[in-house]
Amino acid sequence: MSLHTIGLVGAGGVIGTLLRYGAGLFAAKYGKPAFLATLAVNLIGCFFIGLLIGLGWHEKHEAGYSFAATGILGGLTTYSTLNVQKATMRETASRLTVWTYLIATYAGGVLLTAAGVSVGYLITT
Repeated sequence: MSLHTIGLVGAGGVIGTLLRYGAGLFAAKYGKPAFLATLAVNLIGCFFIGLLIGLGWHEKHEAGYSFAATGILGGLTTYSTLNVQKATMRETASRLTVWTYLIATYAGGVLLTAAGVSVGYLITT
């Protein structure tokens, strides 16, 4: 991996992290729970990473894929916040809410990644 690619990943990470932070601010502004912002960014990230794979960027456009997928979408999505929220939600939310969040995150992530890959394949064929 070249220094150029490392720089692209870092620049993309800054963008993705700021987008995630903005999503949290947006949710707070409208009185929505923080976990909804986390769910949204994780599901959006899954779809678009799948789309980039379906478009073949991981094989054809190393620098672009590194910037967009590893950088922007890697910075946008967050596994650590998901796990902190799971731990703290047990004290503040119902079991149904916690389980719905977990199922939506994991099942939704798999389904949206697959949907993104499929859309990418459809676009390129």
